[in-house]
Amino acid sequence: MFRKILFKSLTVFLTIFLAFAIYAAYQFTTIRLGNTTTEAAQSDCLVVLGAAVWENGQPSPVLNDRLARAAELYHSGVARKIIVSGGLGKHPPAEAEAGRIFLVNAKVNEADIILEMGGMTTAEQAERVKEICERENFKTIALVTSFFHERRAIQIFNNAGFSGVRDARCTHTRFQDINWWVFRESIALAAMNWLTWSGVGLASGLFFIWYRSGRKTTIRRGFKK
Repeated sequence: MFRKILFKSLTVFLTIFLAFAIYAAYQFTTIRLGNTTTEAAQSDCLVVLGAAVWENGQPSPVLNDRLARAAELYHSGVARKIIVSGGLGKHPPAEAEAGRIFLVNAKVNEADIILEMGGMTTAEQAERVKEICERENFKTIALVTSFFHERRAIQIFNNAGFSGVRDARCTHTRFQDINWWVFRESIALAAMNWLTWSGVGLASGLFFIWYRSGRKTTIRRGFKK
């Protein structure tokens, strides 16, 4: 009896773990291949998610690429307003303020820039940006963040009450640890969507146990005959 319980428990554990590994590997592969820009649709505003500001007050390469992409989309007419999000991190100024300075230097009209300086996580930024959009009557947004962060960020914004968030990702070429960030995002997506892959793993494990049990019963009946 103990061996049967142990076998069933290990089977379910292994199929759930296998489902997790397949899900995470799929996310890693598809995200890693997504280091390309998309055709951003016309929107009421662009939303730039914050990233680190360096000790000299300059945007990090990641934030720089996001802001450059936002400026490009603004000048191409995708949206007339830009919400720059991100609070104060390790070094001043706040990520949103560093973004404002960058965008003004990129010839974005300062009156078209709205700052969200309180959010420190993507979820917090989504909630605060939602408040701004409701206040400004923005119905559609184009989300500008790193290609490896875009998928999870869109899901978080949808969970915050947005609908039809447009993918306005930026690409990165200037830093060497892209694979680490893609791996981290893959694990984060797996954590967010654990119910999906764990459900598949659990169902697979139970099916295997049922199938093996039924096959054993058939074999035993065959021997008795």
